[in-house]
Amino acid sequence: MTFRVGIDTGGTHTDLVLLDEETGAVWVDKVSSTPSDPVIGVINGIERVLATAGVSPARVSTVVYGTTVMVNRIIQGDGTVSGLITTAGFTDVLELARSHRAGSIYNIQWEQPIPLIPRELRLGVRERIDFRGHIVEPLNEADVHHAITAFANRGVESVAICLLHSYKNDQHEQRIAALVREQLPAAYISVSSDLSPTIGEYERASTAAVDAFVKPRLAEHFAHLEEQLRNMGIDAVLLTMQGNGGTMSFDAARRQPIRVTNSGPVAGVIAGAAIARNLDLPAVITLDMGGTSTDVALVLDGAPIEVPSDAMQGHPVQQPAIEVDPIGAGGGSIAWVDDGGALRVGPESAGAHPGPAAYGEGGVRPTVTDAALALGYLGTSAFLGGRRNLDRDAAVRAIETVAEPLGMSMPAVASGIMALAAAASLRAIRRLTIARGHDPRDMALIAFGGAGGLIAAALAHELGTPRLVIPQNPGNSSALGLLLTDQRHDVLSSFLSLLAGSDVEALTTAFGGLELDCALQLEQDNVQEDSREIRRFVELRYLGQTFELIVPCPPGPITTAIIDGLEREFHRQHEGRYGHASHSDPIELVNLRVTGIGKTYSPLPVALARAEDGVAPMPTTTRSAFFSTWLNVPVFARAAIRQGDSITGPAIIEESGSTIVVPPGHLLEPADDGSLVIYDLAPALASSTSSRSV
Repeated sequence: MTFRVGIDTGGTHTDLVLLDEETGAVWVDKVSSTPSDPVIGVINGIERVLATAGVSPARVSTVVYGTTVMVNRIIQGDGTVSGLITTAGFTDVLELARSHRAGSIYNIQWEQPIPLIPRELRLGVRERIDFRGHIVEPLNEADVHHAITAFANRGVESVAICLLHSYKNDQHEQRIAALVREQLPAAYISVSSDLSPTIGEYERASTAAVDAFVKPRLAEHFAHLEEQLRNMGIDAVLLTMQGNGGTMSFDAARRQPIRVTNSGPVAGVIAGAAIARNLDLPAVITLDMGGTSTDVALVLDGAPIEVPSDAMQGHPVQQPAIEVDPIGAGGGSIAWVDDGGALRVGPESAGAHPGPAAYGEGGVRPTVTDAALALGYLGTSAFLGGRRNLDRDAAVRAIETVAEPLGMSMPAVASGIMALAAAASLRAIRRLTIARGHDPRDMALIAFGGAGGLIAAALAHELGTPRLVIPQNPGNSSALGLLLTDQRHDVLSSFLSLLAGSDVEALTTAFGGLELDCALQLEQDNVQEDSREIRRFVELRYLGQTFELIVPCPPGPITTAIIDGLEREFHRQHEGRYGHASHSDPIELVNLRVTGIGKTYSPLPVALARAEDGVAPMPTTTRSAFFSTWLNVPVFARAAIRQGDSITGPAIIEESGSTIVVPPGHLLEPADDGSLVIYDLAPALASSTSSRSV
């Protein structure tokens, strides 16, 4: 027997899943994260989950790791001293950026993110390649030597290289990289034409700058983690999650850390997509509420939404990514009163240390977790399977520090904290659904994360979503998602032309070259040929637009019939995403993309045991919980719920990594895959057409 381990490191907890490949059995654990050295928390968690299952490290075949290290480095400004070499006259491209202000067009206090590489370390070299790839001015190597000397004198550890039109001809970029290797052999190098050979010098420069900024520390982190895993006897395949929803080897991540973006949140969406397919749900909203943040996403027809590019704290990253909307409102988000006397929640988090006031580790400011404990939703002794006792008196005292200036009661303020945490998620969900023409009333909500079950029912009620699904082990869903995804590599190339007038022979040749590159990367990641799958895509937009949509392209030689099919699919996607399609406007082909997939092991869900006829689940205890008024509420252990059981709210369901609140007027029933489905009875009673089938 072999076992797979999924590890999701968050700001508050590190979640682990151990999966038996033969039986599909799963063991889960959750330990405190160790922000000063995340590897410590990872090793602690692996040791615990292996000991629980009685599995030796030698029997682990695969480790898949999701990390927030990259994001944290950028947030904290704790990357490295990096330099940028660019075409003379373009050293301020990171400052100039684009004219639009993404998501902040009406915010007069909006400030552009500070470039990761300071102006004095952005140096220009004389050279010029035109948009056709022709050399107009040869590379001046004296300028390159001058830049390298300046970098050496300033202690630069990594160098980003981005020249004008290098996506068409990377000769000058590669020569600069060779000179840097000669003269600064210890420096890490990020070449824009290697990372993203596509048009848009600002986006390419930003991508190279982000990669260079995190590369030294992230390479050290992966090397440190690999060393510790080998020391404990794990001689397994080591993979990490990418922002595109696939995994890649640690070696590949060290070469291109830019691809390790939002790996934990993306893994949660992958898990949500698997649940949607298991339950045959065509349209799903995923809600992943952890200790530090909440992430929402859409899954349509069993697949997450993929976008051509992403951003890291406002810095564009020209890499394909699963679309996730992060919100600064998790279980550890701090509640506070602003200067206008209004209650606020987040984005500041109590993190793993000191954590919420209820942890008893020095925290005194109220958090969402403290509010849930004060309202009776959380118990004092069941947290993390009983390994951590929560101090309700400390939670109440913390909430009273904001209740007093507001002149409100403790339950009212605690309820307000929970409502504000839900409202932040509600706004994000409406941006992804209603703003794009999707009706939440026709969708299901899948909620997970350690805190997702606390607010999900109230959130579904506000959205009018008829079905709320809580998967098995919701506190570890992202870690499980890591084990459900395939290995993946993406290669891109710009191919700017009108779609209708594209040279089909040139397109066929270009796709062939990309497919060879993709196959080579899969081979370097030790993916066997019979496990490989190659997929083609094109990035299209209406002429004059600046944002593209990804459209799948059939294999084989490109024909006019295929071009016509791409045009029809683009119109369909554009109407679905933006609410309209301009059939009379010409379509522009911008980029070609080839995705290489290394198919991974796919476990079957383990179904719940069936309940005995007439035997209802018995609560383990009762406790007072606040639902507009204090009620005596039954508390059930999730492990006691069987197929065929039915629980009417108010009720609370407890398990090791999460707590589920079933408010009054809601009904809970298990689904075939072991998920718990919660139905809102109020809208169901109001409509004779409602259905509770899963």
